[in-house]
Amino acid sequence: MSKGYILGISCGYHDSAASLIKDGKVLGAIEEERFTGIKHDSSFPLESIKWLYSEFKVNKDDVDAICFYETPDLKLDRIISSTKRGGIWNYLNRKKIISRNKEEYKKLNTLLNVITGDDTKIIFSDHHLSHVAYSYYTSPFKKATILSVDGVGEWETTSMYYGENNNLTKIGSVNFPHSLGMLYSSITAFLGFKPNEGEYKVMGLAPYGDSSKYEDKFNSLISKTDTSFEINMEYFTYDYSNQLMFNEKLGKLFGITNRLPEDELTQDHKDIASSLQLVYEKIFFHLLNKLYVMRPTHNLCLSGGCAYNGTANGKIITETNYKKVYIPPAPSDAGSAIGCALHYYYSNNKDSKRIDNSNPYLGPYYSDSKIKEALAEMSDDVYYKKLNHSELIPIIAKQIKDGNVIGWFQGRMEFGARALGNRSILANPRDPQMKSRVNRVIKKREGFRPFAPIVKLEDQSKYFDYPHTVPYMNQVVKVKKEHQSHLPAITHIDGSARIQSLKRNQQPNVYKLLTELHRINNYPIVLNTSFNLKDQTMVLDPKSAIQTFLNCEMDTLVIHNYIIKKKIR
Repeated sequence: MSKGYILGISCGYHDSAASLIKDGKVLGAIEEERFTGIKHDSSFPLESIKWLYSEFKVNKDDVDAICFYETPDLKLDRIISSTKRGGIWNYLNRKKIISRNKEEYKKLNTLLNVITGDDTKIIFSDHHLSHVAYSYYTSPFKKATILSVDGVGEWETTSMYYGENNNLTKIGSVNFPHSLGMLYSSITAFLGFKPNEGEYKVMGLAPYGDSSKYEDKFNSLISKTDTSFEINMEYFTYDYSNQLMFNEKLGKLFGITNRLPEDELTQDHKDIASSLQLVYEKIFFHLLNKLYVMRPTHNLCLSGGCAYNGTANGKIITETNYKKVYIPPAPSDAGSAIGCALHYYYSNNKDSKRIDNSNPYLGPYYSDSKIKEALAEMSDDVYYKKLNHSELIPIIAKQIKDGNVIGWFQGRMEFGARALGNRSILANPRDPQMKSRVNRVIKKREGFRPFAPIVKLEDQSKYFDYPHTVPYMNQVVKVKKEHQSHLPAITHIDGSARIQSLKRNQQPNVYKLLTELHRINNYPIVLNTSFNLKDQTMVLDPKSAIQTFLNCEMDTLVIHNYIIKKKIR
C-alpha cells in the first residue's frame, strides 16, 4: 500500500544531497557535506538519507520511489565518447577512465539497492529536467519559461522548458561541449581557483577589472548562433581530459600564463575575470531573449549551477522582457534531489493542486536539551546565559552596532549554499572596517570577497535599486548612491550588493533584529555571511557552532535563546 513518500538523491559530481517528500510536500532536504564536513562532497548521501528517515520516522519500506537526479547510462555514453578525443595521451588513459566510471555506477546501483524497500521503484531522471523541475515546482508561477544552465548533465549543458500548471515541455537545448558553465569553470581554473568552488571568487573579482581589456579575446572563445552559442574548443580540453580544462593556446591568447593558486593576483587577472563576466552575460541574455520569443511569458524560473551567478541574475529585469524572476535557494546539483522527486510526483499526479514548497529551511532542528548538552561539553571554554527574545534582540543589536561580530544559530538549517539567517555570521554594515575584519580574521579568505546584506522587504526599495523580493540571496543589485557611503561593509567596489529581502513571517527573530537595528543604527540592514571558516562547511549543530566560534575572533555566539561568550584564560 502506498504511503506517499518519495526519496530524491543527487550525487557523484558535487553537492550531493537527499530530499524526502510526502504527497508532494517537501519534508526535508540536506547536503551530504553538512554531515561529512567535506566541502561540495560528491559521495552517495547516506548520512543525509539516515537523517531524513530518522527525523520523519520513515523506513525504506515506506518509500514508494527513489528518484535519482540523472541517467547514469547516458552520462557514461558521453564520458566514453569524450575519451575518443585527445590523441595518444587520452587513448592510453581510456580504459582507466571507463573502468573508473563503470565502477562508480556499479557502486551507485549497489547503494541504491541497499536503501530500496521490497516495493520501491528506482527512477532515473534527466539531469536538466531535475534542475528545471526543482525551480518550476517550488516557484509561485502557474505558467513560466524555465532556463537551466550548468557545466554538463548527461549530454545537455543548457535546457529550455515551458511550464504550465503541472506540466513541463522542453522547447530547446544546447549539448556538450558547448557550455557556459564549463567556460566559466575553465577560466576559473586559469585564474588559479578551484573549479566548482572558485567561481564565486571570480565573480567577486570581476568588478575590480576592466571588462573591455580582454573582451575581443573572449569573442574568440565563444560566439552567438541564431538561437544558441558555440565554444571554440581549440583552446579547451575539458571535453576529453579530467586533469586540465584548457591548453597552452589559452595562455597565448591572453598573453599571460595561467595563475597558480599561490601566485599574486595581478590587474591582468582582474581584467580577465571582468571580461569573462561581461561575455557570460551577453550569451546569457541572448539565450533568455530567444527563449522569450519562443514562448512569451513574463515569468522566468532559473536553475542549474550558473543560476548562482547573481551579477547576471540581477540584470534580467532590465536586459530582457521578463518581469518576474524566481531562483530557488539551491539551484545547483543539490537542489536536483528535490527536483527529480517533485517531477516524479507531479508526473503521476497531474491534476493535483500545487503545494507551496518555497521554504528553504529544510535541515535539522536542535532542541534545548541538545544545546545544553553541547554547552556542558564546552563549559571549560565558554559561559552562557539563556534569555527570552525580548531581552536578547536589543542586546545583540547593540553589540552589532558597537562593532561586534555575531555567530547566529537558529531553527532548522538552510538548504543550499546561502546562509539565510539560520546559520549566519552577522555584523554592522555601516562599519568601514568590518568587511576587512570579517574576511581577514574570521572567514580567513581573500580581501576582495564581498558580503551580503539582509534587509526588511518593505524597506528594500529605499536602499537598493531593485523592485522585487529576493528571498534567497541570488541576485546582485545596486545600492542606491545616496546610501553607498553609509553601508561600506556590504557595498562592493562597483556599488552593488547581493541582497536577501526578508518578510516578517520568514524569519521573525531576524526581522525583529533588523527592526531594532533600524532604531539604533538608522538602517534596517545587517551584514550576513555563512557560519563557517575557510575551507569548512556551514556549521550543522550546536557543537560545531561552538567549536567554530572558539576557533576564530567572533565576539558573541547566539544559539536560539542562549547568548554565549568565550572564557578569558
